Amino acid sequence: MKFIINTTNLQSGGALQVALSLLEEWNIDQFDNEFHVFLSPQLNLLFTRENFGGNFTFYTFNKNPTNSIFSSISFYKKLKRLETQLKPDAVLTVFGPALWRPKSPHLVGFANGYYLFDNSDFIRKRILTNMVRKIKYHSRHYLLFSQLKKEGDHYWVETNAAKERLSETINKPINNITVIGNTYGSSFKYKPEHRDNTNNTFNLLYVSAYYEHKNFEIIPKVITILKERNIACSFILTLPEDKFSAIFGEMSNSEYLKNAGPINPQEIIEIYQKAGAVFMPSMLETFSANYPEAMRMELPIICSDYDFSRNICGDAALYFDAENPTEIAHKITELIEKTELQKQLIEAGKSRLQELETPESRAEKLLQLLNETAQMKNGNK
Repeated sequence: MKFIINTTNLQSGGALQVALSLLEEWNIDQFDNEFHVFLSPQLNLLFTRENFGGNFTFYTFNKNPTNSIFSSISFYKKLKRLETQLKPDAVLTVFGPALWRPKSPHLVGFANGYYLFDNSDFIRKRILTNMVRKIKYHSRHYLLFSQLKKEGDHYWVETNAAKERLSETINKPINNITVIGNTYGSSFKYKPEHRDNTNNTFNLLYVSAYYEHKNFEIIPKVITILKERNIACSFILTLPEDKFSAIFGEMSNSEYLKNAGPINPQEIIEIYQKAGAVFMPSMLETFSANYPEAMRMELPIICSDYDFSRNICGDAALYFDAENPTEIAHKITELIEKTELQKQLIEAGKSRLQELETPESRAEKLLQLLNETAQMKNGNK
């Protein structure tokens, strides 16, 4: 089979990690397939082409399709021309929309919970708070899903909740959408032998780019309470320096904060080695890889109490009200002081991990789904 793997629209965060993991897994044992990979400039920086077999051909794009209206037009023309030349059996856009409708059968991933779960408490209470924000949100919502609907022949999402919501939103049959769960990246397959716990500081790791629903703004309030209680710990964050300074101001130099800056998948293991626990105050997710990453690294999880987190973590996490800094500080204190609780959460995480996908199983299932999508080629779209 000949496939186009389209990543031209991927720019940051977990989407890049998923795309990289899929490519690495397919490179191991999928020599019967031919992969033509359209790379975003951001993904192009994350791996070495020489490590890939001869069945991989890479095409570098110097811009993302959303940079400007002119970028989207030039992208469409270039993608259309390449598809005509390559004549693939199917196209996979790892996460859409792609701003492109191939003639070949098109499998599109979707994991943008911010717009998909427009009925969530966070969106209703935090985003749709005034007319300007409502207009902006609903306009982007309409454009995104109108584009997504016309692009795909089949879709893959990471949870059953996302499957049901996407079916309703784009008015596609439920059997046009397949669930393949998220997991840790390929770099987590080989766990390190030790962790760095310098100066006995209990480090709470939050690996995330900045988005409003990630709830970084609660952290200064939590730190104030922890400081009053003389609880020694530190939050390790991965924010751009300007965003870090904007959120924390004079608190930026506090011993309670360490900002590692944005990290790429090759660096992620090292930062997990410095953690005592994974901290996730997010108020909206589809399926964050932070949860299985923590389980894989045998770290306790302390996170916000929502359906999305409980459905993934089960009894492998200590939960808190994401809008209550006093409760968050109390839960952090409890976790730090109770080593038995830490061990209990770690063991539960190891058990829970057995029920989730692995990088190998995710790649295998997605490739099988891509093969099935390719069967639409002979006039069966």
